[in-house]
Amino acid sequence: MRRTIPSTMALICFEAAARYQNFTQAAQDINLTQSAVSRQINLLEELLEQKLFERIRQRVKLTDAGQHYLLQIQPLLETLEIATIRMPEFQAMSGGINIGTYPTLGSRWLLKHLMNFSTEFPNINTNTITYLDNKQFDHNMIDIGIVQGDPPWPGCRHDYLMSEELAAVISPKLLDNQAISEKTLSSYRLLQHTTRPQSWDIWCQSSDVKKPNPRNTLYFSQFEMIIEATISGHGIAILPVILIERELADQRLTLAHPHIAKPESAYYLISPSAKANTKKVLAFRDWLLSQTRP
Repeated sequence: MRRTIPSTMALICFEAAARYQNFTQAAQDINLTQSAVSRQINLLEELLEQKLFERIRQRVKLTDAGQHYLLQIQPLLETLEIATIRMPEFQAMSGGINIGTYPTLGSRWLLKHLMNFSTEFPNINTNTITYLDNKQFDHNMIDIGIVQGDPPWPGCRHDYLMSEELAAVISPKLLDNQAISEKTLSSYRLLQHTTRPQSWDIWCQSSDVKKPNPRNTLYFSQFEMIIEATISGHGIAILPVILIERELADQRLTLAHPHIAKPESAYYLISPSAKANTKKVLAFRDWLLSQTRP
């Protein structure tokens, strides 16, 4: 059966036009003519049977359908780009241990542990591979990785690494020294991770605050972007405490409410079964687990 998948060029044109809100500027960015960009978007609209843009004089504006579609395809384009960039590195990475992680967890938590691991195990080279969600965990390239969720993961050994704590945080300049309530929460823009849509529900269900109608929500594919948006005062976010310890300590972020949610899902180390008992994987797994347990 034929798949209903648009061309990559159509998606690239759509994403560029959405970013610039202008077909001419989008065309310049991706080295096409304005008419070529317009033609690709027309073909995409015909395929979807939806108008993606409103034409307003010299500019264009995303329709509601266009905004929704953009949120769906942006992570896919990022994944395709990352996969393409990494292919030449495949052979180079085969000699060390390939460690998978989410981007923000990798830079804000795992990095300091990798430095210590390299000191204790100087003969094991570490290569870090990032993914935006668990579906991108590549069994062929990754020897061991950190995922958040609930076991089991087919074809993998899993080991509990650490629990997760979720906090509602906000820029201090937006908070009037008073914890948010069901009434006041509705006045803030909500900041949401596209692959963790349940975070707000988890936090609200375990607190005394009811989640408002999410009509004013900004979505991001990475926690790093949410953290920066929250610091800049663009809204309120539910974030893993482990990722924002520095910002809380220096008061660039503050708790909008004292409640800390502790979801049942946690962080796990997982290894493809064929690699789980190799010496380098066992060394890294045992070492990292020892760092997170009393």
